[in-house]
Amino acid sequence: MPAHTGEFMLRLFKWFLIVLVLVVGYCWLDQVLPRYDVVRIVGTDTKRLDSSGFFDSEAPNVQATNTRDVRFINTVYPSGALRVYRNEDTDWGFPWYYKFDSGNLMAAAQSFQSSSESPKWVVIKSYGWRVTYLTMFPNALSIRAATGPDEYVIPWLRIFVFGGLAIGLIWLYFRLRRFKRERIDPMLTRIEGHVSAAADAVDERAVAVSSSATGFMARIRRWLDSWKPKNQRRYK
Repeated sequence: MPAHTGEFMLRLFKWFLIVLVLVVGYCWLDQVLPRYDVVRIVGTDTKRLDSSGFFDSEAPNVQATNTRDVRFINTVYPSGALRVYRNEDTDWGFPWYYKFDSGNLMAAAQSFQSSSESPKWVVIKSYGWRVTYLTMFPNALSIRAATGPDEYVIPWLRIFVFGGLAIGLIWLYFRLRRFKRERIDPMLTRIEGHVSAAADAVDERAVAVSSSATGFMARIRRWLDSWKPKNQRRYK
């Protein structure tokens, strides 16, 4: 493999790892940070589901069993799209929302339940993703009345977290470039110079040894030649 091809593959692998870390980090933060939805509550119910570990929010003693009872809040967006939330306490576990009032939240959800003829729009604060084939639901954290179906809640925490991380990553990128230019590159240059000098010294030593060996063998041949009759000597 040519040298430039190997360098290109290493650079490509490096950027692949960087992009992978950024994507995984973004998805993880997007899953645990709160979001706000304006919806209409159409019903509530309780179902027994299999525990799935990380994406559950029940207390550890409940997770020890294979199943758990989960409260659900069924809603509809102004556009007509459906949205289902689970309503579970986070207790003292991660993510640290310290939610202990899932019963009160269910009562609030039932009080806001309305029909399409007389809608009551609410803002539900939640975290998590809705993934159908994994039976994942966002966990509702709070409910309040909305000013209308067009209300928009600015997700300040998301803006601060993602904005702060973006600024921090940009600063780190330029800091590492400066560190590489001022410290790493000069050190590599010095190492390369030492290696080149050592290689030159080895080459010179090899040439000297070869010359010495050649001179020694020539003297041996002359000495052996001196034992021959004069008319058969190679060296006169």
